[in-house]
Amino acid sequence: MTKMSVINIVLHVALTIAIIMVLLPALKTGSDGYHGAKVVDVKKTETLELESNLASTEDETIQKEQTPLELESMTQDTVVESKGEEVALTELTSIESTSMAADSGTSPENEDESALYSVVDSNKLDAHSYAGFKLYRNWCARCHGTYGQGMVGPNLADSLKVISEKEFFNVVENGKSGTIGSMPAWKKNVKVMAGRDQLYAYLMARSDGAIGVVKPQKQ
Repeated sequence: MTKMSVINIVLHVALTIAIIMVLLPALKTGSDGYHGAKVVDVKKTETLELESNLASTEDETIQKEQTPLELESMTQDTVVESKGEEVALTELTSIESTSMAADSGTSPENEDESALYSVVDSNKLDAHSYAGFKLYRNWCARCHGTYGQGMVGPNLADSLKVISEKEFFNVVENGKSGTIGSMPAWKKNVKVMAGRDQLYAYLMARSDGAIGVVKPQKQ
């Protein structure tokens, strides 16, 4: 064997070893030639994504279910507050009405009646209607009787049960002709015209039976 043949054999062996060294890592990692590549499990990935989407959907459903409850709670709170304000306003109005009635010496139950007159112990009149009694005593009693029971003139206690306040004032001012006599007109009498409201209050107390058959006194 010649020296040239030995050299060729050595070169072929070295080349073969070099090729094996180059190809060996590729053979170990798979046919694609990339070291460290990982095989992706497509089905497992899709399953994980589906589970994640389902979890997200459940969270949204829970949030949607909770929202009406929160709105209902807020609505109930608002209703309670509104009712509380309404009750407070009603109580305040009641307190103000009671206070006003106390200041005027009246109560809500007899406010209309007490606004016209007030009688205590069947003969004690408030200042307004007592002033009416004095007018009646000075200008009316001579014809209509000490207690309004009637004499020459008619029974005023009975008359005021059927005539209105306006009609009463008209007769006092302009007079009236009757079967027995005539009621004089008092429109020129300053005292009578100025106190006709007081006179009406006193006679209404008589008409209602609030005053006994006694001389009235002032409260």
